[in-house]
Amino acid sequence: MVDTHSHLTDEPLAGALDAVLRRAAEAGVTQCIVPGYDPASWAAGRALAATHDGVRFAAGIHPLFADEAALPALEAELAKGGMVALGELGLDFVDEKADRALQLRVFRHQLRLARDAHVPVIIHCRHAHDDLLAELRACPGIAGVLHSCSCSQEQIKPFIDLGLYVGFSGVVTRDGPRKVKKLAVAVPRDRILAETDSPFIGTARHPVPQSEPADVADVVAALAALGGCTEQDMARLTTGNACHLFRLAVPGRVICT
Repeated sequence: MVDTHSHLTDEPLAGALDAVLRRAAEAGVTQCIVPGYDPASWAAGRALAATHDGVRFAAGIHPLFADEAALPALEAELAKGGMVALGELGLDFVDEKADRALQLRVFRHQLRLARDAHVPVIIHCRHAHDDLLAELRACPGIAGVLHSCSCSQEQIKPFIDLGLYVGFSGVVTRDGPRKVKKLAVAVPRDRILAETDSPFIGTARHPVPQSEPADVADVVAALAALGGCTEQDMARLTTGNACHLFRLAVPGRVICT
């Protein structure tokens, strides 16, 4: 399995990294993508990927950390190579006081970077799906994933039409979130990815901040139950999708330190 979104550089995961990766390996996690959201997290993610087999990293400017002054540094980070994606990036309009114009400028710039470099994007979006769709349509040719997606079945259709993947986190393991479960059923199987967004999103068994990459097994199990297939089939499916989008090598061994 591939955890397509885990913040291993953040506490409490960073402080117990060897144990976290050991449990991931025991759960069958073969690769883990660590998305950066600001310059400090980019450096930490790159260092982690350089020293741990199976760990990959991405770098982007998160909308809650939108800063045009950081864009040249992101371009330099991309030029170094080694990144599997730009992200996480996107739009977040939950706070009514958010500087939407700034977020949009920073997001547009990153989309152009990704398009020109032919790398996929990891998209964070809250309360901004209409604006997000407009920006993606204005910058065609972008590949990527809507991570821990909270769209309705109707909202997701145009994103699927644009070729995007849909990431499901521990939310899908809980009893309550009916909208996310309906979405998981509606998304084509060749567009489904599994993630934890650990430690920031919990599962039914492991609430925040106890979640970690090993919990992607619970996400896969929940997706399998919703999709009417075996856990093994869903694991193969989501792993194949992740390898295709992020151009990962087909995993031959589990994560190790």
